[in-house]
Amino acid sequence: MIRKSALIVYLIISFGWTWGCWISAYRWSRSTDHFLRTDMTIFHLAGNFSIVQLLFALGVFGPLLGFLAVRTREGVILFRRPGRADIRFALSIPIVIAIPMFVLSILLSSLADATWQAVALSVIGYFISNVLTSGTEEFGWRGYLYPYLKTREQDFWHAAWKGGFIWALWHYPLLFILYVDAGLAVLVPSLIGFTASIVAMNYITNFIFERSGSILLVMVLHALNNTVSFTLISLYPETPFTIVSSLMAWAVVGYLEKTWTTGGWPRTSE
Repeated sequence: MIRKSALIVYLIISFGWTWGCWISAYRWSRSTDHFLRTDMTIFHLAGNFSIVQLLFALGVFGPLLGFLAVRTREGVILFRRPGRADIRFALSIPIVIAIPMFVLSILLSSLADATWQAVALSVIGYFISNVLTSGTEEFGWRGYLYPYLKTREQDFWHAAWKGGFIWALWHYPLLFILYVDAGLAVLVPSLIGFTASIVAMNYITNFIFERSGSILLVMVLHALNNTVSFTLISLYPETPFTIVSSLMAWAVVGYLEKTWTTGGWPRTSE
């Protein structure tokens, strides 16, 4: 069982590293009039290197560093070969979530002035970069935080929403960087909506990890979910329908809760 003291160490390292990198990069960029790109991939960074961008990029590894600092003492088991059904299930979720917002964007938004080849290369690069960066968050959130909450909460839902709130809170400096210049009227609703969306995705990702036991599978799920949204914005830059993905994520949560849980916990893979 993971000790509370070890979890506190994990959270201090995860939040301290990430917030320190992101806030420092933001303040540095403001003081030097450097435009800070929050969507830069590792490939863009290699081709357009700057210390400020590197500092910002390193921030994403907070959960991984926190996990590495405490895992040896706790012996958390992360790797299990997922079944084919779990792989299909995990990979289909981002697609199902994305279908309505793509349909609405196709019908009501303008297509970007870019070649399909350029978009395809950009999307592939973004996905690979996401697996290697944002995907590593899963070592912390699924590999450490979820097992801790699982042993202490009364059911899966309580473990999911509490872990989801912590996961969302970890992102808050990024949301501040993105929306602070738009004012509180944009920043506050963005924080609320983002938090609700992350709680839903935390439930879904916990569910896949509980069934599969595969940290690699949820890393791919994490990256694929981010890439689907990136693809939509690449094709339809002015689309207002990204919010639909949050609503669909909650629809998936409702489906999983009603159909795939027994006694408050997900049924294990057969």
